[in-house]
Amino acid sequence: MIMLIVICLGLCVGSFINVAYCRFAPSQTLSVYLKEISLQRSKCPCCQTRLNVWQLIPIVSWLILKRRCYYCQSIILFKYVAWELLVATLFLVIYLHKGLSYQSFILMFLSCYFLLLASIDFKYFLLPDFFTQPLMWAGLIAAYFNITNIRLNDALIGILCGYLLLKLPAILFYLISNKQGLGGGDIKLLAALGTWVPYQLIALLLIIASLLGMFYYFFQKNILKKQSLTIIPFGPFLLISGYCLCYFCQEISGQL
Repeated sequence: MIMLIVICLGLCVGSFINVAYCRFAPSQTLSVYLKEISLQRSKCPCCQTRLNVWQLIPIVSWLILKRRCYYCQSIILFKYVAWELLVATLFLVIYLHKGLSYQSFILMFLSCYFLLLASIDFKYFLLPDFFTQPLMWAGLIAAYFNITNIRLNDALIGILCGYLLLKLPAILFYLISNKQGLGGGDIKLLAALGTWVPYQLIALLLIIASLLGMFYYFFQKNILKKQSLTIIPFGPFLLISGYCLCYFCQEISGQL
């Protein structure tokens, strides 16, 4: 029964994350963005008709409607269902591995937040402050109330380490080439991740993210033959690396 509830919760949250992703625009302010995702009713992307509640039930409505809009009969892309399935799968894996605990709920929250932020960075090459700053403050609050296994002093050190590990190379690269090698959002993101990952693991986080980024670039350039590819977003790889370290943080920290 609990497993079914976890899956249903994941499907519903996944549907909301999809809405939050689709309604983001680079020029939006925080207030406009929050209004978009909280007050605006969902519409068909083709005919712009507002959808009823039963047409928004995760997966079920997609199957009942036979993958087509109820009004204009345009095809509903599988990517909308993919968000729901992905988040539901993540929630189920967390539940099966960690059980029901405060740590499980933290990992569920981070999985959704990181997924949304990574998707936005992949599409827009942008990490807005109104995403990275709340992540940092949430990590500090969690450390203050001992919700995570990171003490407040360590979280503050983590912010400093994360910031300097990317800021100093970025400054050096700019002085040498007169070009921006890293976006400011990547630097702020690693600083924010420093509140969730033990500061002793920040360097490892950066190494893993760099390896993932290089593999992605190699795959796109040499396997998929995207010769026009010149830059890649670094945020998604920081988030993947950070989440893995958050997930296995206790096991890794115990071996340091």
